[in-house]
Amino acid sequence: MKCPFCGEEMTEGSLESGRYFIWKAEDERGKKQEYLLAKSYMGSVKIKGDICPYCRKLILDIPEVQT
Repeated sequence: MKCPFCGEEMTEGSLESGRYFIWKAEDERGKKQEYLLAKSYMGSVKIKGDICPYCRKLILDIPEVQT
């Protein structure tokens, strides 16, 4: 896959963590929000995606959260 930012070739891989991946954000009024991207009851969470080693950007495929 070509990087949409710099045009160089990206490398496929995965980002791994403990049981949860949570995206934390703050809106313009200062209100904090959290988005559960992935979770696992056993083992670690793995999100597949691509990384650009040139401009250091990640593109992640966020899976449907299983509850």
